[in-house]
Amino acid sequence: MDRRRFFKTSTIGLGALALNEMPAQAKKKPMPSTQRLEAQAWFTEPARKIPVIASADVVILGGGPAGVAAALSAAREGCSVYLVERTGFLGGLWTGGLVLIVWCLFGANKQGKQTQVIHGVTKEILDNLKRHKMLVFEQKPTPDPETAKYVLAEMLHNAGVNVLYNSSGANVIHNGDCIEALILETKSGRVAIQGKMFIDASGDGDLMEWAGENFSEMRYQIGLNYRLGNVDHVNPNASGFEEQWIGSETPLPSVNWVNIYGQPEQDALDVFNLSRLQYELRKSAWENTEKIRQKPGYEDIFLLDTAPILGTRVARILDSLHNVTLEESMTYTVYKDVVGISGGWTNLPYKGGVVKAKERPYWQIPLRSLLSLKTRNLIVAGRCFGFEKGLVEDAREIGTCFVTGQGAGIAAAQAVLQQTVPSDLNLEKLRSALNRQDVFLDL
Repeated sequence: MDRRRFFKTSTIGLGALALNEMPAQAKKKPMPSTQRLEAQAWFTEPARKIPVIASADVVILGGGPAGVAAALSAAREGCSVYLVERTGFLGGLWTGGLVLIVWCLFGANKQGKQTQVIHGVTKEILDNLKRHKMLVFEQKPTPDPETAKYVLAEMLHNAGVNVLYNSSGANVIHNGDCIEALILETKSGRVAIQGKMFIDASGDGDLMEWAGENFSEMRYQIGLNYRLGNVDHVNPNASGFEEQWIGSETPLPSVNWVNIYGQPEQDALDVFNLSRLQYELRKSAWENTEKIRQKPGYEDIFLLDTAPILGTRVARILDSLHNVTLEESMTYTVYKDVVGISGGWTNLPYKGGVVKAKERPYWQIPLRSLLSLKTRNLIVAGRCFGFEKGLVEDAREIGTCFVTGQGAGIAAAQAVLQQTVPSDLNLEKLRSALNRQDVFLDL
């Protein structure tokens, strides 16, 4: 298929997208999702027409940190953008999962000095939170989640991004080796959005699976964070007082957040398992809080809220054009197609030893690690981009999600503007766009 011709012929119009009425070159059924659960029986869903309700230069699935950064960056390059979010708010696990700390902003340079490496839209978002006086700590910025939801929504609105809330991705329609449209399940029914470029910022890599891409899966801890209220009412002078752990500070003096490690080796793609965890972890949050309330001096503490989103740390990992390795991230490897740099936040096992958090080198992220092997107009951002599993602790963090999101958004926009696919981009023009948007690139 002529990749450049795709961008000139990829619109069918805003009528109905019907599997039996598509142009000859686009007659390809949606890719079936991988069968994960044991089936008790089978039904065959009748074919039906799916209305195309919108089209855009860039269509993004997932309104978490990666999706928001991608949407802002693509829109600021002059592209029309649709961002699809399954909940009623933006921020994903950062806000809805109460995973509040933005780690990986800093890393060690070649002289061993801690350096801030994440700038661009991430810094802009954090600066907005500072102006609202709803951000604490510098090296591990921690916001108020409700303020963050507001800030993200306003920034997208001002950038002209179209956001569809309460809309879940369901499948894709292919046109040769490109995606033609993203199918959604909404309150208005099953609909489709056409696009020239698609970004998978779903966190779990849902879109890349529907596209038929190769990936690996990783079972990891899943928790459920929560917040405690009246933490400023603790009375250390109470008879029998013993200090209890009541979480970490937030910008609200009466509120702490509790980050839960959760249960290890969990399948984040099994709906039965996720439903079990939702019940057990919420019950645990309630019962743990009630135990604290029984302690002298802690009687006024209460469970303010539990995160509406489970704390899935990782699920699918893209088999990309180049998966970043732990070794590369530890040795200041330079890529010609760099789209951003991330730092570290914790001690990491490396070559039989441990690299301490403060000594962790910052590391480049190449465009190739965001690109799939089969689908020419798909870019993957967030915790499901291509990396070696030994790198998971840094690759899955909120800061890194912002970085890969901004890189994906700018690359997608450049593909539209250059009328090509991301793997064929003019890298000088890409770097120029990244520099315009204040992305830190050089080691």
